[in-house]
Amino acid sequence: MGIPFGGLIGFVVGSLAGHFLFDKPREKASENAEFKAYQRRQGEFLYYVFSLCAKIAKADGAVNRQEIAHMEFLMRNQFRMNDRGRAQAIKIWKQAKDSTDPFDHYARAFYRDFGRERHHVINMMDLLFAVSAADGGLHPREEVILLRAAGIFHIGRLQYERLKSRYYQSRTATQQRWTPLDPHYAILGAQPSDSLEVIKKKYRALAMKWHPDKFSANGASSDAMRHAKEKFQQINEAYEKIVEARK
Repeated sequence: MGIPFGGLIGFVVGSLAGHFLFDKPREKASENAEFKAYQRRQGEFLYYVFSLCAKIAKADGAVNRQEIAHMEFLMRNQFRMNDRGRAQAIKIWKQAKDSTDPFDHYARAFYRDFGRERHHVINMMDLLFAVSAADGGLHPREEVILLRAAGIFHIGRLQYERLKSRYYQSRTATQQRWTPLDPHYAILGAQPSDSLEVIKKKYRALAMKWHPDKFSANGASSDAMRHAKEKFQQINEAYEKIVEARK
């Protein structure tokens, strides 16, 4: 995905709490190396935080003031960043927000690097819910992304609902039991209760909308073409998975 981990050291120094990084007394060489490795790891996590949060904030359209205010709150209060750290975080946020790379690319890269550290995975999912709730509601497009994130992060429905209930009223009494097909239904804008014919109509409408040939005919840029191909692939995969499960 081209994540600039080579430049993360500067981000780490500016990102973590100033009193924690700069007031630390000089340690032995081995301890110092271990501490720097810890700094780098925290920097990588923060990189993903601001990239993934930017993607979900953009999911329902333009990023609004409430979402920006929430990220500023995280920078100042939760992560205790100094001015340099905030500047770097804002830069990463803007790059991810404006990038045509889909949310899934960042999410898979995050899980590849942090999947074995379950506390980081759950913390990330909680942060994504917090950003989606910053403007007071849950947009259907945001929930599609949250469900995809849960699938990529291997988070079960019970844990998903527990995290969701921290920010939204729980509706577990009326919800059906979760299955791994939920993210695929969400991609198609369908429900498990929909007939296959209804799902097929929704699939065809989305496939026509995102067909790469349509974008090519309209003279789309290479970035737009790549995004269309990825969306088209997701739509096809979702439909195939649902059809296969219903056989």
